[in-house]
This record gives sequence, C-alpha cells and structure tokens, in this order.
Amino acid sequence: MNSRIVLISLAAAVLVAVSACTGSTTGDPKPTPGTGDSASSTNSQDTTSSPTSTKPSGSLAETDPCSLLTRSEAEQVMGPLKEDPKPEKLGSSQTCGFSPKLASLSVGTRTNVGLAGVQAPGEVADLTIGGHQAKKFVAAGGSCIVAIGVSSSSRVDVVLNGQGDPCPRALQIAELVEPKLP
Repeated sequence: MNSRIVLISLAAAVLVAVSACTGSTTGDPKPTPGTGDSASSTNSQDTTSSPTSTKPSGSLAETDPCSLLTRSEAEQVMGPLKEDPKPEKLGSSQTCGFSPKLASLSVGTRTNVGLAGVQAPGEVADLTIGGHQAKKFVAAGGSCIVAIGVSSSSRVDVVLNGQGDPCPRALQIAELVEPKLP
C-alpha cells in the first residue's frame, strides 16, 4: 500500500509539472482493433526493427491503458505482481496500475499533452523507441518516467518507482508498450 501512495504522490508531482501545458486532441477517433494480448505477439519472421505495419490504427483516446501491457509482460520485467493490474484516473491521465513487489508501475495515456509538454526537474533524454519519439527523465521522488509521443497532443507515460535505478526496467516496459500504440 505504501508504494501506491508513493506512485500517487509522484504522479501528482508530474501533473503539477505539466499543468501549465494545454492542448486538445484533433482528428477522427476510431476504435483500435486488436489492442489486447494479440497485439503483443509479433511475426517471428519480421526482421525490421520497427514494424510499422503491425501498429494499431485509431486514436489514443480510444485505447485502454491496461491493454498496452499485459500482466505476463509486466511480470517478465518486474517479477510476480501482488494483484491484477487496475485502471485508475490520475489527473488528466488514464492509467493502469501494476503492483510488483518492492516497486510501483503505471502505464498512462494522456490525450491532452504530447512530448512538448514534458517538464522535468532535471535532465531529459530524447530517444526513439520503435517508431516513436520519447523522452526519459527521473522525477524528484526517484521515479523513472518514459514518455512516448503518439501525436503532437498525446503520449503514453511509463512510470516506475523502485529500488535501485528504475530506468533500465522502465525502458524495457516502454519497449513492450510501444508496438501497441497507434
């Protein structure tokens, strides 16, 4: 339960940091077919580094954050979970909270702010994950946040707080999430 309080506190701190940013989502939202577990399996014969042909179409607003990372995938990186993933609402973010031992993990969708809205207390690293631009930073409380840009006004945030350096595992989670993004 203590890790949940830490996660909520950190998410609140991130929301405060980005609250000065505003934006709106434009476009024609459409349901994303196959955003469940089937989207996580890739063709073993695919030799490209970023298989754009397997990316779901549609908008991030239509995406359930719990469909972006399965329990099994989370356990591959984090070890056994204490309970099933739970959908949550934290500020403007729809999140899916995971409960690994000795850590807290969430995957959240933001449809009102893109990568330009990332404001961090320290160094922000620009990177590419699959076919998406991303930013990685460590929040004031020690959480590693990997923000994956989906459009100019939307992104997915992977937030991991745990013992040691959480960034290598946060990047592993982001790499599992990215192929399922529109």
